[in-house]
Amino acid sequence: MRYFLRSVVILAIIVGTVMARAMVSGVIEQYNIPFSDWTIMMYITQAMMILLYTTVFTGLMSIPLWYFFLGESDEQGK
Repeated sequence: MRYFLRSVVILAIIVGTVMARAMVSGVIEQYNIPFSDWTIMMYITQAMMILLYTTVFTGLMSIPLWYFFLGESDEQGK
C-alpha cells in the first residue's frame, strides 16, 4: 500500500507539472498576454483547470499502478 500511495503522489506531481506548463504556456502563446498582466480571475481559472485535469489524469493513470502494486491476491494460484 505504501508503494502504491508513493507512486500516485509522484504521478500527481508529474501530471500537475506537465498540465501547468502546457496550460499556462498555451494561454500566453494563444492570447499574447504576459504572465504579469493576468487578472486574478485568470489565475483562479487556470488553477482550477490544472487541478481538475491533474485529478482526472492521475486517477486514470493510477489504475495500472493499483493493479501492479495491489493486484488480486490469489492464494490458490501460488
